[in-house]
Amino acid sequence: MKILNKIKPKLITFDVYSALVDINRGLTPIFSNLTNLSEEKSLAFIIDWRTVQLHTAQLSNSLNTRRVTFYNCTKLSLDYVCKKHNLEIEEDKKLKLIFAWNSLPLWPEASEVISNLIIKGYKVAILSNGDQNMLEEMNKGYDFNFDYILSSETNEYYKPHPSIYDLPKNILGFSKKETLHIAGSAVDVMGCVSSGLPCYWSNRKNDILIDTKFSPEYEFSDLTRLNNLLK
Repeated sequence: MKILNKIKPKLITFDVYSALVDINRGLTPIFSNLTNLSEEKSLAFIIDWRTVQLHTAQLSNSLNTRRVTFYNCTKLSLDYVCKKHNLEIEEDKKLKLIFAWNSLPLWPEASEVISNLIIKGYKVAILSNGDQNMLEEMNKGYDFNFDYILSSETNEYYKPHPSIYDLPKNILGFSKKETLHIAGSAVDVMGCVSSGLPCYWSNRKNDILIDTKFSPEYEFSDLTRLNNLLK
């Protein structure tokens, strides 16, 4: 990992489903309540669902079709994992699970960190695989507001396709040198670094990269160090 001096980007972009929100904490109790399964079994299901959801999205990048909506990726992966686990869930309960993705809880420090960035005068944005309407709905639930919401729906490819990391420049006019992206997963880190966008990795899982040539400028266990790194 390279260590850089403090920087002052004009725009800070955040991944949502790894860097910003806690999927497991948000979905596990809902799933357990709807299915009467234990918390342990529910957590295992949610982890599997998330894995298949990502695979479905990334397949959408490679197959010769238009981008499958993130909503449909979520639904298709839920149906798949239900079949895999031999679990029958009523359609109305499936819808509750899918729409729960619109109100996932923030990581404990996220609100304070982002609010402090806004107070310091930084522009903050979402840069996410989520559909535009899903991300806008999530933004309504925070005690702060993102200045911009950038969705893979705009460029029609999911991370780690390089086109999503061009959105801050192409849509907002911020160059890559003027932007810092906050990633929460190894895939997002590698896509970000490969595209030339400076990256801070909130590496909560203590994960490692398949190829270290895509190492980020900053890597910490959560978001708390972000304010200290910026001027």
